[in-house]
Amino acid sequence: PSPSPSPERQEPGRSAVASAPSLAPPMPGLGGGAAARISVVAPGAGTGANAAVYAELGRMPDFRLDIKGQARAPYDRYPASWQGGAAGPNLETFAAQLMDQGIVEQSDCLVVGSRGGQVVLPSLWSRFGASVPPAVVINGGCAMGLPTAVHWPTQAVTFLLIGGQDNFRGKASVEEYIADTKSRVPKASSRTAILYVSEMQHMPQSALLGAVLPQMVRALLAWKRAGASAPPPHDKMQAVLAAVTQQNQWSGRLMYTCGAGVWQDLPFGGANAAEKVAPQRPRQAVSAAFGGA
Repeated sequence: PSPSPSPERQEPGRSAVASAPSLAPPMPGLGGGAAARISVVAPGAGTGANAAVYAELGRMPDFRLDIKGQARAPYDRYPASWQGGAAGPNLETFAAQLMDQGIVEQSDCLVVGSRGGQVVLPSLWSRFGASVPPAVVINGGCAMGLPTAVHWPTQAVTFLLIGGQDNFRGKASVEEYIADTKSRVPKASSRTAILYVSEMQHMPQSALLGAVLPQMVRALLAWKRAGASAPPPHDKMQAVLAAVTQQNQWSGRLMYTCGAGVWQDLPFGGANAAEKVAPQRPRQAVSAAFGGA
């Protein structure tokens, strides 16, 4: 089957995002107290289903939000190197267009999801390396066995949000899924975090994404600002943990590097919470199962 977008990827609520005051001219973010420029790559990020989450993010005074592209556009399909993919326009040509438009230079943080994490972010890394801004990667698409190699920069600042109910997990056990995800992170990386939520579906529930996304972005910005040799922003990570636990309905693990290959691992929602949810769908190699938000 073709991996081209399925109906649930439509963006019926995109107008709600576009009307948010977040689309004001970009302001500097990492250098001081001004609002950080957050670029959301729409294909795969769920800007329709989670339009209210992104609109709220854009209303926060410390962020300036810009939605890049839209789902179900002609370029919203996998490239020819993927099973069922196609020649341009596709997500690789869309990534090239974003780069030509200055997404790397004009952003302080990126938010990508699903196929955006599988194709767009790796394309940015391939061209710009560690100059790519910190990235929240919903569904952890860059940390999978993909048909093209991912040139993940050692100095990248990255926060993955992955779920136990996501078809990206496939048939893997929780421990296998987490171990496989961590194995894709560069061994020398000291600025990578993973939030695993047992109950999260491929399209993150709005209550979950709305709670954790602002804190994940703040953690990334602080990590980037501190520099590669600085310790991780433990206070910001605790804020992520507080956000995911305050609703008392999520369980899983927060993991982040404290040095090259050294991981802090913080379970939440109970001692055995991460083992509560069984996998739902097969973890296929490269197919339509890689589609999504």
